[in-house]
Amino acid sequence: MNLLILAVAWAYTQICRIYTEGGGVYTAARATHPLLGVLAALLLFADYTVTASLSALDAFHYFGLEKPAAHEVVQAVDAGDAIIPQTEGDGSTGLPFYRWDGAAFWAIIAMLLIGGLNLLGPKHSSVIAVGVAGAMIFLTVLVVGFALPQIDWSEMPGRIGNWRQAPSQLWTSFVGIVLALSGVEAIASLTGVMKKPVYKTASRSIWLVAAEVTLFNMLLAIVMLGIFPLDRELHKDDMLAHMATHYIGPWGEWPVRILAGLLLLSAANTAIGALMGLLYVMSRDNELPRWLQVLNGFGAPWIAAGVATVVPAVVLMFVSDVSGLAHLYAIGIVGAVAINCVLCALHPRLRKYSRKIPMFLLGTLLAAIWVTIAIVKWEASVFVAIILFLGFSLRFATKYAAGKRPKPSLLRQAIIEQLPADVLAKPKVLLATAGSTNMAGPALESAKASDAALVVCFIRQVALNYKLESVERRMTLDTDIAAVELFADFLELGHREGVPIIPVYDTGTDAAEVIAEHAAMNGVQKVIIGTSRRGALHQLIKGSFQRKLEALLPPEITVQVLSAPEVAANTSMN
Repeated sequence: MNLLILAVAWAYTQICRIYTEGGGVYTAARATHPLLGVLAALLLFADYTVTASLSALDAFHYFGLEKPAAHEVVQAVDAGDAIIPQTEGDGSTGLPFYRWDGAAFWAIIAMLLIGGLNLLGPKHSSVIAVGVAGAMIFLTVLVVGFALPQIDWSEMPGRIGNWRQAPSQLWTSFVGIVLALSGVEAIASLTGVMKKPVYKTASRSIWLVAAEVTLFNMLLAIVMLGIFPLDRELHKDDMLAHMATHYIGPWGEWPVRILAGLLLLSAANTAIGALMGLLYVMSRDNELPRWLQVLNGFGAPWIAAGVATVVPAVVLMFVSDVSGLAHLYAIGIVGAVAINCVLCALHPRLRKYSRKIPMFLLGTLLAAIWVTIAIVKWEASVFVAIILFLGFSLRFATKYAAGKRPKPSLLRQAIIEQLPADVLAKPKVLLATAGSTNMAGPALESAKASDAALVVCFIRQVALNYKLESVERRMTLDTDIAAVELFADFLELGHREGVPIIPVYDTGTDAAEVIAEHAAMNGVQKVIIGTSRRGALHQLIKGSFQRKLEALLPPEITVQVLSAPEVAANTSMN
């Protein structure tokens, strides 16, 4: 397993060298064909979904839920070295999701809270992750440090197992433990925003993750095998806590349980954030419905956040035990990584055969693992088939709806035709919008009262863990479907009110700076923003948008915060 992780790490260093704008499988596959990109993205969606469900569920096992009481603990029976294939129904079954004393119930509650936290943007939902991870590494090293002197090394060769097994059983067992490949795929997705040179930055990050995973895999496996008797079923959901109890004592158990649980919740948060980003990017590429791009006041796509939170929760309603979720886990990420490796092997920039051949062989091996998983774990096949069916159905509906909408070039023609000859001589009022027409009425009334043209300024500012800067640079008024629809609505409303509309579309990391720049370039008299930006929670998290904008604008340009009643009052006074 460790050799496979290292091989995948090497492959992804080459993938990141070739795809510097984004080495993730969605970017690489989409460059070959959009349908292949959607297939790869949906496989990632399946992986992130199970990661979120599994991490949240196991977190509450570490917190002690569903832990047998002292009088219920049975005598451990050593597992020996026999290979016993796991099938559906083996082992213990978790409590149903509706049982308040079960891990699945609280895992669902935790994921709903994590989803709500992600609505505030990733900075606030991931602030504790680094500290928890550091503390967990310290405790893991502490467990290993206490364990190594206590291990009876003379007995270790007999506990490791042997190769005298049927080849089919060895292969099936190997396939069953292919789990830890998500980290390198997550790193590869960030190459578009990495420090140059990308190859060196990506390689450093990937090899660091791979080295950490392989080292701790090996050490913890040795420490685990040092326990005798080691039961096959007991403590499979909280093995690290069991090792801490065995080697350190009762005082070492609960620190490990608490930190491991928090780290697993952090992993669930990371997976939900990755789901949000994946849905948003696919929507921006017109592969999924455009309503997944709708942003809230904090710049987070709130509908995508809802989907990313609800889907893992629904999975827990049907599968509420770790063993069942483990059956679903690897099929998504193995398929995605296999596609990425094969595509990279066929890429013309991977010139040397000393790289092409190992890359292709690795992709073939992963494809064989994927097929084996699909055959042996039929429930995983059903799960990924459902994801693929729903994903491609949504894509078909999105493409069908897109064909019914006017072409973007027609919008530009409509913009030109509705502008009067003297539009440049007219005074101008700028309306800053995040993609909504809620302030259209007040803004149009204000512009009409001043015989001014209305500059509608739509700025794309997205707050996600999933890095999007390279994608944002490719978006224009013609390619952003949400912007096309927004400006079409404003043109219709402007025609009705007799107010010329000047659309402005841009992207950036700071909406206030971009709005101030366009206000100065268009020579506007005032900037209108909505009262929704002045909410107490928004000011607490983001600061006052109005104060930031006023500090950036020239003194002669005023900022007016309007609601419909205020505009009506101002108009009657004039």
